[in-house]
Amino acid sequence: MPIASPPEPAARRFGTLSYWFQAAPGPSRSTGLLIAVHGVRRDAIEQLRAFAEQASGRGCHLLVPCFDAQHYPDYQRLGRPGHGQRADLHLIALVAGLAGEHGFDPSALRLYGHSGGAQFVHRFVMAHPDMVRRYALSAPGWYTFPDETLHYPLGTGHPPAEFPRLEAWRYLRVPGRVFVGQREHAHSRLLRRNEALDQTQGRTRLDRARKWVQAMQLAARTQCLQASLDLVELPEGAHRFSGLVRRTALVREVLDFLLPQTISRPGGSIVTPEPHARHTDPACA
Repeated sequence: MPIASPPEPAARRFGTLSYWFQAAPGPSRSTGLLIAVHGVRRDAIEQLRAFAEQASGRGCHLLVPCFDAQHYPDYQRLGRPGHGQRADLHLIALVAGLAGEHGFDPSALRLYGHSGGAQFVHRFVMAHPDMVRRYALSAPGWYTFPDETLHYPLGTGHPPAEFPRLEAWRYLRVPGRVFVGQREHAHSRLLRRNEALDQTQGRTRLDRARKWVQAMQLAARTQCLQASLDLVELPEGAHRFSGLVRRTALVREVLDFLLPQTISRPGGSIVTPEPHARHTDPACA
């Protein structure tokens, strides 16, 4: 007889926010909290299945929130006024409660997001950079650029009154990495397309990732900061999270970056920004 698969763990509730939490195997081994955020399909359980074993093996707590469409229709943009509840603030409150119970540092988070979840994560970093140790994104559809002349969420200018200021000198210091498949194309049903986005950010996720990483690197140099963001292009990658996990060893790649150890990285091409220390630019003296 075939062996039955173990039942999926039940989600917990924190107010209107559903979530799964997996504690590290031993408190003395814990390297902190990894948060994995789903895309617009709200397939949070896929994130749990993908990260649970390796997070446990690295002694890391794992939190997988589920921002349902009823309460958090705008979670990718953190939850603007009139568009549901504030996904970022609810997540922060949940993290604070879990930190009190499990003893990890709530101001040293490791964040990962896929697609719509990657939109949430990079905007969370911009709004709350002091809470994030490192972050990784895979296949965002579009981005908030470090441009104060563009209104949020296209740029960082004029965020909603309830939002914190999006200060470049703070969020540009947080190390980040973007993963995107080279098989991405412009006809993806889930890719937001319009004339303004196509002209300013590009027609595909790959184009948009390249432009955003370059813009963030340039903004870091303008701020006289060491560039801390890079791009990994995955030759066998398309868009679906399950496919990226299966074809590209995405989970290991993400955890190698978020939880730095001795890293062996076969395959894939990485675009790493050149170091830019303050003293190398006379304008920064």
